[in-house]
Amino acid sequence: MLKKFFSKNWIHLVAIAAFIAISVINFYPRLEGKSVQGTDIVNIKAAQKEILDYKKETGESSYWTNSMFGGMPTYYIIFKKPLDLIDYVNKIIRAGMPYEPGYFLMGMISFYILLLVLGVSPLIAIFGSMMFAFSTNNIVLINAGHMTKIATVMSSPLVIAGVITCFRRKYILGTSLFALGMALNLKNDHPQMTYYLGIILLPYVIIKAVEMIKAKEIKALSRIGAFLMVGLIIGVGCATSKFLPVMEYSEDTMRGKPILEQTGSNFSSSKVEGLSWDYAMSWSNGPEDILQSFIPMVVGGSSAEKVGSDSKFVKELRKKGVNTRAGIQAPMYWGSLPFTSGPIYFGGIVFFLFVLGAFIKKGALKWWIITAFVLTALLSMGKNFEILSRFFFDYVPLYNKFRTPNSILSVTAIIVPLLAVLGLEVILKDKKLDFKKVLYPAGGIIALCLAIAFIGPGMSDMSSAADARYEQLGISADILKSDRASLMRSSSIKVALLMLISLGLLWGFFKNKLKKEYVILGIGFLALGDLISVNFKYLKPADYVSQRTFKNNFKLRPVDEQILKDQDKHYRVLDLTIPTFESATSSYHHKTIGGYHAAKLQRYQDIIDNHISKNNMNVLNMLNTKYFILNGQNNSQEVQRNTAAYGNAWFVNSFRIVPNADAEINALNEIDPLGEAAIHKEFESYVSGLNLTKEGSISLTDYAPNRLSYTSNSNSEQLAIFSEVWYGPDKGWKVTIDGNPVEHIRANYILRALKVPAGQHEIVFEFKPDSVKNGYLISLICSILIVGMFGLYAYKNKDAMLDNDEAQAA
Repeated sequence: MLKKFFSKNWIHLVAIAAFIAISVINFYPRLEGKSVQGTDIVNIKAAQKEILDYKKETGESSYWTNSMFGGMPTYYIIFKKPLDLIDYVNKIIRAGMPYEPGYFLMGMISFYILLLVLGVSPLIAIFGSMMFAFSTNNIVLINAGHMTKIATVMSSPLVIAGVITCFRRKYILGTSLFALGMALNLKNDHPQMTYYLGIILLPYVIIKAVEMIKAKEIKALSRIGAFLMVGLIIGVGCATSKFLPVMEYSEDTMRGKPILEQTGSNFSSSKVEGLSWDYAMSWSNGPEDILQSFIPMVVGGSSAEKVGSDSKFVKELRKKGVNTRAGIQAPMYWGSLPFTSGPIYFGGIVFFLFVLGAFIKKGALKWWIITAFVLTALLSMGKNFEILSRFFFDYVPLYNKFRTPNSILSVTAIIVPLLAVLGLEVILKDKKLDFKKVLYPAGGIIALCLAIAFIGPGMSDMSSAADARYEQLGISADILKSDRASLMRSSSIKVALLMLISLGLLWGFFKNKLKKEYVILGIGFLALGDLISVNFKYLKPADYVSQRTFKNNFKLRPVDEQILKDQDKHYRVLDLTIPTFESATSSYHHKTIGGYHAAKLQRYQDIIDNHISKNNMNVLNMLNTKYFILNGQNNSQEVQRNTAAYGNAWFVNSFRIVPNADAEINALNEIDPLGEAAIHKEFESYVSGLNLTKEGSISLTDYAPNRLSYTSNSNSEQLAIFSEVWYGPDKGWKVTIDGNPVEHIRANYILRALKVPAGQHEIVFEFKPDSVKNGYLISLICSILIVGMFGLYAYKNKDAMLDNDEAQAA
């Protein structure tokens, strides 16, 4: 049986071997333990430090860290949980390799399965899968450190394969693929990409549903809907170990429901549910940015583009005595984004084949892909195509939870190579196809590239906001514009030539001068070579650094060493020498007031906007800000100790009941938090009847990120305020006094408060979210169901699995 299996399916084994090989070759430095130094990678490593140290010391996972923003859940930072069967499937698909090679392997395998589902021949499918995975945007995302986005995109083809298979009425296989794809997708933890995947799938479902309704196949449509719903429930259920706590947390982040009625930050959702329009739309493509999808340098590439020695910018620097031997990065990008790390480039040949597919391919698949392409391209323009984006933002559920609309093109990068491959398959299979149907659209897209090359520079201003800074250094903006025009011309001509060569290969096939296999190999290697050559501009093996070099990002400064001499168990640091709320580097060594995270707690963002940014010392004191790191003379830093910090906990002698959240946060401008607390009216019954004196003491005795122990001593019942961030109610923080569970409340908009009885007591706060425990149980059950469904399909189709032809038609 095994011999027959291998003889019939050897091509698929070759495909997997090829995928592993190209993953290893492209990312071998990761297998040597090296890593990229992208800003987001540095930030996330700093944010994870406390949790990883705790895991190393105790063997336990903590779901709370105090290293950033006064304290927050770790669900979006690092989430160590027990593994279920799908986690093991994930590792198997990745061949146990690290993130970059492992998830690129997953992407190629997923896309290969999708293409086989669509009946594409294996050789074309192999190259098509590589074209998808090595789209330039995926490489740029690695350099930026957006690993969860990459992982989510790479598992998305399985979801599409499952939906299509169900509509082809192979219910068990379709449901299994859909459930597995959804489980991997959600576990890979980038809800925005999963949401955008839903947007590109919706037109397919609508088109197929309309087809079936017209054909009066209502019963079959209902059955398909039922199976897909089962797959969705199981897939989501399998991801609840991560999904449940994340959903719970999201309610309290900047993307959750409004808290304040007053106008708050441009970034927050205090006034509206979801993100504000301006913040959400800050990364909106312009029409010129869309052209990058097939001409990589049409708007300059990146904001720090590596330029050659023939660049006028480099020559000007040399005139000014700058040593350019080590290479120069220039602000070549001039599009509509504030800045960018690189183009969302699908590949010139890939886009060429996509255009051919749009004219040659017939049926619902083509119209779905074209519709999804146009929709996502327009949505990527955000505020620059406001009529559509505003509709989605205001009326489409959950759309306003996400920012950076240009990132929707990350999922567009799935469907462009898909139609490209389907188009190539038709060209090479349809013997009755008139070559003119290939020639005319091919000539059109090649002519467009040449028009951009020779007319584009004269029609574009090519100015950038960065130009003014260089003019202050004595470098004319005209020099930068000239280099940008040169990049546009050379890139457009190069793409046109690649398209022309591909057209020549297709012509050779039509004239019976070239075998189909040679055409596939020729176009495949050309397309891959094009992508990899562009990718190397943004990430090449030399860009990886050793762990020793990487750790230099967190090298102790004299100010850090000075602060770390403090033997106090728990205090906070405000570092004003870095972008305080856009960098997490200080969190590597300290528990900080600042940090960097796109989904921080909404209450903390409000405190930043209304108090910390205005230097309200009472608020900084109640957050136990014991040290400030300030800029000194001659580019040095200095430490300032804050002797007025309130410490870890204190008793108050009074409180005021406030009617709403606005009054609660505004009260911090009026009260002295060391003696008085602002309590929201929702907690009025909790504090009713208290006769406070502030007499007694309370102090921290033991610290762990997820467990804080205190001792208290007082002659009467007191109200204790803790310098810890409120997250609740009932979202994980459990409190005991002498081992007996008690309730705690919120005070001063952001802190925790607790009634402490008279006498001497031990108080323990412990973070044990029920959502994690319950989520894991559901995930385990659903993962068993998914594996069981695949087992059932394999058992029922064991004979067909040994037949290569049937496998391809699946």
